[in-house]
This record gives sequence, structure tokens and C-alpha cells, in this order.
Amino acid sequence: MNCLNVFLLGRPGCGKSEIFRRITAKLSQEKICSDFLRVDDFPKLWNIFQEDEKTGKWKRCRKTPDGGYLVTDDSIWDEILQQVDKDVSGLQKNERVVFIEFSRPNYTTAMKNFSKKILDNAIIIYSDCSFETCWGRNVARHKAALAKGTDDHLVSREEMEKTYLHDDKDELLKSPPEADSSSAKKIPVLVIDTDAPGIDHLIPKIEKIMVEIKKVINGRFPIRSQVKSE
Repeated sequence: MNCLNVFLLGRPGCGKSEIFRRITAKLSQEKICSDFLRVDDFPKLWNIFQEDEKTGKWKRCRKTPDGGYLVTDDSIWDEILQQVDKDVSGLQKNERVVFIEFSRPNYTTAMKNFSKKILDNAIIIYSDCSFETCWGRNVARHKAALAKGTDDHLVSREEMEKTYLHDDKDELLKSPPEADSSSAKKIPVLVIDTDAPGIDHLIPKIEKIMVEIKKVINGRFPIRSQVKSE
């Protein structure tokens, strides 16, 4: 198979990391693929935060009272994804699955930052989780990291409300990005509900996701699929 690019989308705290772990475990267990790479846009955003704090000029963001950061230059969002596209383009390899993670309010627009090379062999998994659940998980994760003495970035409440309170999931489902403009082939969009507490509820949903991933790997590229909540 060609390299498969799996976009993991959803708010910070929606469970993208858990989906990644479970899908890669299943792919390995079923001997479908063992070559995985994970590309997250957050380190690039974090570098921008740290540079602004280091210089004290605060050109692209500012600190928030709860210890997080707020982006003040919205051109950052597309700029980072264009960098991610270049990184992922260099990672394309047969028999490999590259997972690309990011959170945005405007996914239909954000996906335009990726090249045809990436989109031609891609699927999208949207992790559907409520805003308040995501916020609670972010706070819990931050507190746990601080308790262990590690440095963990908190997505501030101000940033969460400004950037992630609403997104265009419905538009993404209605009009998925085109994988190939010459044939108007749409990228499959799979939705997985991750709002429930715990992880056991994810097992049957991951199984449904796996069915669709296998279709893509086997060359049966579905027009569009949606894994509905249980």
C-alpha cells in the first residue's frame, strides 16, 4: 500500500492521543502495519509561545492569568499547518501510516494547507467531544503533570473559548475535502464520539473505525463514512 495519512482532528482534550494508541495497537496486532509516525502541530505552536516569552516582545501571543497562552496573531494557525505539510511530505513511504494531529475551529479551511500528495492518500477521524468535557480533561492533565513535577502546557480557558468553543464539524461532514480534484473524490470522514468517561466505551467504536481503515488500505476508497455514536 502507499503511505496512508490519517488526520486526527478535534478540540484539545478530545482524546486524539487515545485514538492513536488504540488504532496503532490494532494495526500491529492484526499484522496490517507496523510502521507508524505521529506528527502533532503543537510543538511548533509551543515554540512560538516560548520565543515570545523569551524575547518579551509578545508579537504573536500573550500570557493568560491561568498560566496558559492566547494566540494574538491568527496567521499562526495556517503557517504552522503549512510547516506540518512539508514535514509530512518528507515522511511518505510505502507501508507506513502517518497520523497528523491538530485542533482548529475551521477544519474545511485548515485542510487546504495540505498538498495533493498528502490528501490523495488520506482519511479524517474527527473526535467528537463536548467543549466542557475537553476543558475538564485539559485541566486534569495539567494538574497531573504539575504533581509529577513535569512541565505541561495548559490550553488556557481564554484560548479554549476563543478558538475551540465552536468548530465546523457539520460543514466538514457535508463537504469533505477533495482527495483528487480531477475526479472530485472526497476524503472519507469518520466521526467517533469520545465524550463518555473512561476508555472502555471506545472499544466498539475503534472496531468500526478499523473496518473503514482496512477498506482504504485494501484500495476500496469509500466516498464518505461516519461512525455514529453508540
